Amino acid sequence: MMVGVNDFIVDQANSHTLGSGIGISFADTTESDISLFGRFNTYFDFDIDELDPDHIPIWFQSDFVAEGELVRLTETTSISWFAEAFDKRNTVSSVEQQQKLMPGFDFSFNAQRYKVGTKASAGYYALEIDDDVPTLRGYSRGDLRNSTSALSLQLYAAVALSEKAGVNLSAQQWHDGDDWLENQYYLTLKYDVAEQITGSLLVINIVHTEYNLDPYNDPQKLPILPWDKDTFVRVYLEYPLN
Repeated sequence: MMVGVNDFIVDQANSHTLGSGIGISFADTTESDISLFGRFNTYFDFDIDELDPDHIPIWFQSDFVAEGELVRLTETTSISWFAEAFDKRNTVSSVEQQQKLMPGFDFSFNAQRYKVGTKASAGYYALEIDDDVPTLRGYSRGDLRNSTSALSLQLYAAVALSEKAGVNLSAQQWHDGDDWLENQYYLTLKYDVAEQITGSLLVINIVHTEYNLDPYNDPQKLPILPWDKDTFVRVYLEYPLN
């Protein structure tokens, strides 16, 4: 279970939307050594700025991953396969819905205190913008969705800072073969608070996302949205249910 507070930031509108969130996740390994992970979060916004004039102040995010080792090159390096599915809906930054389904390969170097690697994947990418703000700028509902095949490259690192603390970082881009679709930068800090609550972690998570809105924009009109970036900051407690 994950329970915490969050701030959804849209810098270009000088906007901070505070809220709270609750989620659940699971992890398992099959008999054939395939790792499975899934997570679903629901967030409740205290929406004062109302960037979207008709925003319902609740939004959702989920992701699922399956992964298995293909070949171990050395004691510390390996190549794995993975398949990821991601879904996000109804953010204050006017993301109506977003889906990504990306299978690929992960080349990693795993030492005792750190892990670094790169992931390359290809699959399906879709982003639909909420209609309220674009309608005010002259766009119709049919202009709001872009779905396409996509490539993605991610660089990541995980470092154990101490016996109790660790940090994860990553940078990732999605590309349709002609132009970039999205850039995302991710930072997570984790601290073991098992002495206070058995098996628990205190987590600070920051996700900064940049969207390429050129496929939606009409040169005869204003840009479809007055912003193309958002940042999500979350502080939460993660604790086991079993």
